Amino acid sequence: MELYKEGDKIECNKSEVIAKKITPQSLQNHPKLGRVWKYKCDRDGSAEITEELDPKEALHSEESNLNLGDTLKSEKFYVLVKETRKLRPKKIGGHTGRHSSQELKIKKYTFGEIIKPFEHIINALQNREMLK
Repeated sequence: MELYKEGDKIECNKSEVIAKKITPQSLQNHPKLGRVWKYKCDRDGSAEITEELDPKEALHSEESNLNLGDTLKSEKFYVLVKETRKLRPKKIGGHTGRHSSQELKIKKYTFGEIIKPFEHIINALQNREMLK
């Protein structure tokens, strides 16, 4: 399922994150997860679950989506990775039009949340509500 709304969340054991700009923020001590790296993903990105949690129970937020293939798609989002070393994004070409993107293939626990959804999605949802 594709997730577009502000505040949508995913949690998983493995994920694939693609964005035009992925910036490592800091190593943090999270009360529920322990030491995690925070990555800010800007400019048209996605985060897809490639391996579900086992057992399939949310660790960070009860509102998280946990199914294989669930994907966050937005203008801006962040991910928390349960890893003590900083991951380096790999540059990939041809992901969106003529601009290159960056990719993280994460093999550890990942939590992701949308901060800013796509503007055209917000407008479409508002237009749908006005037509009712």
